[in-house]
Amino acid sequence: MKALATFILRGPSQAILVTVGMAVLAMMLPPLSIVSGAVVALVTLRKGPGPGATVMLGSTAFVALLATVSLGNPLPGLVFLAVLWLPLWLLGWVLRDTRSLAVATVAAGGLGILGVIAMYVAVDDLGAWWQQVLMTMFEPAIEAGGPLADRATVESIFAELSKIMTGVAAAGVSLNVLMCLYLARAWQAQLFNPGGFREEFHELRLGQGLALVSLVFIALSLLPLGVVAHMAGEIVIVILSLYVLQGLALIHAVVARRKLHVGWLVAFYLLMMFVLPQLMVLVAVLGLTDTWADFRRRLARP
Repeated sequence: MKALATFILRGPSQAILVTVGMAVLAMMLPPLSIVSGAVVALVTLRKGPGPGATVMLGSTAFVALLATVSLGNPLPGLVFLAVLWLPLWLLGWVLRDTRSLAVATVAAGGLGILGVIAMYVAVDDLGAWWQQVLMTMFEPAIEAGGPLADRATVESIFAELSKIMTGVAAAGVSLNVLMCLYLARAWQAQLFNPGGFREEFHELRLGQGLALVSLVFIALSLLPLGVVAHMAGEIVIVILSLYVLQGLALIHAVVARRKLHVGWLVAFYLLMMFVLPQLMVLVAVLGLTDTWADFRRRLARP
């Protein structure tokens, strides 16, 4: 990874090459999009918003051109720009100026919240829209029979999922973007401040301001306010996804400060793979509680 980061920072051509290459490969292996996005963030972090914009726009042009030639449509390039490269350029700029991982993390959540609001403004009936999207995605599986053969049951499940899908999608995009940003920060630390990202992540705390905002939206989601309550509930999902990161940072810090074996972290992440939704909620609650309890300060006491 250090060699890759060094190659990326040699110049815009190298950075664009890696960004575009990983974006193309991500169409077959989606996790590689994290590397593609991290390149834009790394260049912005190290060299500034100008060079970062060059990489972002150059990569968009190349992917759009490749998509036009191969698919007859430049849309993939615009999608990468909208949901990955542009947010990472902005967040890289924020992190470069503030030097605060917490501020950049909250900013990513802010972009996710804006996405939720934009969807509610742009689409008249989001529930029906999501049901249609989900049915279109799973129609081949329904027609093929098997576990999804009962159309009525599937439609009932999708009707429930549609109530939270905007928040889940926005939270997913926010977390994906933050994974890219954290990878870029780790690369930067490897090259110029070894061990710096580890310390920075272990100290990640999002502040009481965000916690109070989350409580306001939780309260709004419980009131009989119709679409406003629904939107508030989906915004809560985005905010809680940020507290998952604070909870993970706390867990990593505890393991490090107690000098526990790394196997504890391995076991935790393996468990997370099998009970992801439930465990993520618990970790988010842990992160939110840490805002006031400050468990790391308590652990530091003799």
